[in-house]
Amino acid sequence: MKYTKKIQPTWLQVLLKALMFGTAIVLSQIATAADTATKPVENHQDLVQASKQDLNQDQAQAQAQTIDGVVAIVNDSTILNSELDQAVAQAVTQLQRQNQPIPKANELYAQVLEQMINRQVQLDFIKRQGLTVDEDRLTGVLTGIAKQNGSSSLADFQQRLDKQQPGGYQALRQKVVEDLSIQLLQQQQVARLVRISEKDVDKFLQSPEGEKLKQSQYRPFHIRVPYGNKDGENVSERQKQEALQVANRLINALQNETSNTTASLENLMQKAQQGYKLQLQGADVGYRSANELPTNIANDIINLKVGEVSKPLFTEQGIDVIKLIDKTDNIKHIIDQYQTRHILISPSENLSEAMAKQQIEALYQQLQQGADFATLASTYSSDTGSAGNSGSLGWVSEGDMVAPFEAMMKQTAAGDFSTPFQSQFGWHILKVDAKRKQDVSKTYLRNMAKEALYQLFAPQTLEEWMQELKAQSYIKIIND
Repeated sequence: MKYTKKIQPTWLQVLLKALMFGTAIVLSQIATAADTATKPVENHQDLVQASKQDLNQDQAQAQAQTIDGVVAIVNDSTILNSELDQAVAQAVTQLQRQNQPIPKANELYAQVLEQMINRQVQLDFIKRQGLTVDEDRLTGVLTGIAKQNGSSSLADFQQRLDKQQPGGYQALRQKVVEDLSIQLLQQQQVARLVRISEKDVDKFLQSPEGEKLKQSQYRPFHIRVPYGNKDGENVSERQKQEALQVANRLINALQNETSNTTASLENLMQKAQQGYKLQLQGADVGYRSANELPTNIANDIINLKVGEVSKPLFTEQGIDVIKLIDKTDNIKHIIDQYQTRHILISPSENLSEAMAKQQIEALYQQLQQGADFATLASTYSSDTGSAGNSGSLGWVSEGDMVAPFEAMMKQTAAGDFSTPFQSQFGWHILKVDAKRKQDVSKTYLRNMAKEALYQLFAPQTLEEWMQELKAQSYIKIIND
């Protein structure tokens, strides 16, 4: 599953990032994480110790003597040896699940410790800045984790966790809060520091990388069913048949799945596994030009129509299944636009939800009786910005409006008005004055170039900011 990338991180960087932001957490890992500081590493200690053969016996003995000692001081916080061992054990588990080789102990320990230090430095900065996580987003992430672990609700998931390990849910919740806070902080810092000028865009579009933007882009969801042995060698016919059964289940499920969100496809992938002993590997790999696709399956992807699912694709490592989520032709980009106006009645301290609904229904009755939409919008709409222009929102493109508004706008005929509907802003009635196809190829191409430049500059910018933040912090590593 090798896709060409402009910036190719090492497998360990990918792993460490996954450990920081991953939400696909199995129950056994959550229970272990909830008891990090008090429970010794049992399941992976022998494996981790075996990878230390390159360290001399004196170092290993010193580490054993300081199992609960401090290995690093970060500002006002400490990182304990037991915490480091726990993080390394989780890294080893993740590597095993991904069929990756386990590196030398000194390399693994050093990089995991650096990631723990980076995490603490950022959490300290977040505390000083007073950054908070949106409660709805937090609930959404936790609900997603609950569903991935087979719970019918978040309350059921909490009960299961706390039964398995007292305080397990609270430990998980705190971990997710920290992860989301760090993610928000990094997004803010990169957005603040990365500056892209129109000249930068012009120069990029003239480069070989810029030329690639003008090619067709394919967005595959790529799933691999690995064979029953980890190395992919000497695969028996029985192992191939077992993998093929899983692949066929996947194909049937993908063909019947109308939602192409990453979450729904990942959930479908987990259901299709049904006890298969090796972990399925799958991801939405984003938009790729033809020459960025894996050479052995590029033609299979290119020949798919949007929404189609491939046949089982046999490789040396396993059976691949592809669903083409989307395809774009960046040379020509035509979008639907709607000339729209609306009336909004928003609940307030003086207007209850029920009263707002009654008022919008009364206005709808007036429209049915022939009242002028523009006049009603100017007189009654809570949206003062558009009310002053007879409710006009101008030409609206897909993605400009909130989901309920966009859905109603698309199904309303030109010259007609909608039935009342609700969004987070209140109760609406909209009118579509006209519809058109608009060529926005130039604007779209320049926006794609800006996004490509942003993705190009962001990693280095984030690394430089991280080094600056660490330079402003007190960090001391305690060597045994």
